[in-house]
Amino acid sequence: PKVLQIIADNLKEENIPHSLIGAFALSLYGLPKFTADIDLLTEGRFWPAISKIMERLGYKCFQKTKSFAQFDSELGAYGRVDFMFVNSPEGRDILKRSIVIKDELLGDNPVIQPTDYIILKLMAIANNPERCSKDEGDILDVLNLYREGLIPGIFKKLDKKLIFIFADRFGQMERIESLFDKMFGNASNPEMFEL
Repeated sequence: PKVLQIIADNLKEENIPHSLIGAFALSLYGLPKFTADIDLLTEGRFWPAISKIMERLGYKCFQKTKSFAQFDSELGAYGRVDFMFVNSPEGRDILKRSIVIKDELLGDNPVIQPTDYIILKLMAIANNPERCSKDEGDILDVLNLYREGLIPGIFKKLDKKLIFIFADRFGQMERIESLFDKMFGNASNPEMFEL
């Protein structure tokens, strides 16, 4: 948590929009999971500034593509930090929909909406089918939190329509329909979903 706060403070100082994704986001939705890394979403155009910040904090980039960058600290002392880059209006919308969560352990950090978490997981499956079982499990975890009424009220209801639009775009429509059916069957509670 202290490492996260230091990185987040540096990103804020440089006016770099960012948001928690991955296991930290899942924890803030109500399902704590052990994680050895920090996953952040940001805009790709800020890469040069992010690289300088991370180097200044003792990190080295060991993998970089147009979509993501992965950093590790010397001897792993501060853990790994992964940045996922958005480069489209839809991606920037995900950042805009993020909300700041005040958490005793993690501090005050923006976190993506659960709908966007599911969308990013579907994209990850489309990009790397080998991760399918892990990412499907994460999607089911979020759906289960909604089904059980455990998602904090500060988050929006699931936008099923938006999820299905992106699932179709990523070629994952059959998968998401199956996951929704597995979790809700025919008894979807309309209070969980955006109208």
